[in-house]
Amino acid sequence: MTRTISEAERARQQYAALVSHYRAIGPAAIMAALLCARKKNLKNQFVLKRAS
Repeated sequence: MTRTISEAERARQQYAALVSHYRAIGPAAIMAALLCARKKNLKNQFVLKRAS
């Protein structure tokens, strides 16, 4: 068990700099996707739903 703990700790230390550098990309990518996404036309959804 000690070996796996030390390997995990070593991996954390090795990638700590990368994680701290790229951490902000996730929320930024989500925000960009939301800003660029087409807004749904509620009127079309209502018509399609009613036609079904």
